[in-house]
Formats: sequence, C-alpha cells, structure tokens
Amino acid sequence: MVSFGKITFKLCAVAAIYALMCVGAKSSSAQCGLALKDEVMKMKDVENTTYLKDFRVRLEPVATSKKKKEEFSILLNKGTQYRFTVRADSACTDQIVLKLYDFTKFYGSNYDESDGMSYNSFDFFCAKTQVYYLSLSFAEGKEGCAAAVVSYVKNY
Repeated sequence: MVSFGKITFKLCAVAAIYALMCVGAKSSSAQCGLALKDEVMKMKDVENTTYLKDFRVRLEPVATSKKKKEEFSILLNKGTQYRFTVRADSACTDQIVLKLYDFTKFYGSNYDESDGMSYNSFDFFCAKTQVYYLSLSFAEGKEGCAAAVVSYVKNY
C-alpha cells in the first residue's frame, strides 16, 4: 500500500516542476521563437524557395574586446543553390551578421565589414557536399534575438 506522505511528496514535486516551467515560459521572449522565424518566412527574399531549416538565437550584450556568437553546423549538397536569410527582432538596434564557412575557408556573409552594409540574404552555390558552419552574431555586440532561415533555391 502506498503511503499518503509519498503521494503528497510526488504531487508537490510535479507541482514544483510545473511552476518552474511556467516561470521559464513567461520570461522567454516570444519574438525570439517561432514568431521571428515566421517573419523571415514572409520576407520577399524567401519567395520561390523551399524552407529547409531555421536557426534562432538570443545573444546577450558583450564587452567590446570579445564578440559573442552562436555557431551551428549544417550539411549542404554539391550542385545546389541555397539562400540564407536573416532577421533581427524589432527591438534590436544592431545588425545581425551571418557567416558561412568550413574548417579552412570563409564562403559568404550577409554583412560587408568594409562598409558596414547589411543585407537580408545571400545565396551560396555549393560546390562540395560536406558539413558547413553558420555563425550568428551582432555587428556591435549588442543584445537581441535573431533568426536565420536556410532555403533551397535550385539545383545547377
């Protein structure tokens, strides 16, 4: 027979976990979630493309000596044109920077460091099937949320 104390303890534990989950959900920004990805999907840059994958980040402000970034890996296939589209949330005053590279080579970015110009997207013509890396950061290291969407454009 199960004692009343064990049942009470289990119910309290479940209630505590539920309360923590609710607090965590309220403290996170909805704009950093699927809503921001949906905004990217409505942009003209992704028209006539096929959605493949998205990456969402929340970056904290960093000291000027070290810029914080989030990195992701993605497998891309030879002979395919991909489009990388980015968007920062409306509260962000910084420009989102997406960089594509592998272990030895930098392939492209939506941000031109020489003149500080930022673009919504850039295309990549994949010449080799392999794992590539995406880096998402903010140009001035400010805090904010951002989303990047990888889309299939066509095979060439």
